[in-house]
Amino acid sequence: MSLTARDLLQRLANDAGLPYHTIARKVNRMMAKGMGLLESIRDIAEEHGLKENKYRIDVEKIVQEAEQILREDYTQTLMISAVLGQMVEARGREKFPAPAFFAFIEMLSRISDARRDTKSESSTEIEDRTTRIIELMTTLVSVLCEWSEKGVVGVADDCPESLKEMARVVFRKTKLLQGGLWTCISCGDIVNVKETRALMCNNCDSRISRSDIHERFDQMSGRNRIGYGRTTIDENED
Repeated sequence: MSLTARDLLQRLANDAGLPYHTIARKVNRMMAKGMGLLESIRDIAEEHGLKENKYRIDVEKIVQEAEQILREDYTQTLMISAVLGQMVEARGREKFPAPAFFAFIEMLSRISDARRDTKSESSTEIEDRTTRIIELMTTLVSVLCEWSEKGVVGVADDCPESLKEMARVVFRKTKLLQGGLWTCISCGDIVNVKETRALMCNNCDSRISRSDIHERFDQMSGRNRIGYGRTTIDENED
């Protein structure tokens, strides 16, 4: 069972005897018309006489691996978060899809025990881990969410029960964004997307810009964090 869309498409391409890019382009076209990732892959597998149930993605293991990476080292997690924040505001090929970013932020809010600078990662190591997080998050939302030509339209049938709340958060925030609204990644308030700076509302940006970078990250991902669209608060969390 694969963990990323790239791995699964490569398996399908190998089994079908076709170039990877041929399969990828076909899946992209099918998804652009509103078909889900797994549904697209299964249809192509069936078309080539392959067993469609071979091609699955374990989204719960995606979450486990992503959380493991984010807990490895505090500074590494901080840098990954900064890169993804810049990419979600980028344009063109460098843009990180907003639904994948929403899933990342929801996951980041769970991370409270990243070790503090236990080792010094090289820029190559951090880049590799950032690339892996990007692949994991884009794959995750492709499976958790139901898609249409207009984007995310709900929770997918393939979404496990344990991840349905995350899928609902991604859906809600994506719909808000389509309506010109943004959920501040610091306080969780909903504001006009044109009135944000660095993915935060003006008030949080003004306040956090005066703090050091580690304090800023603590405010974004600390244990008592209740933003990022989370719908429940555990009063007994320690």
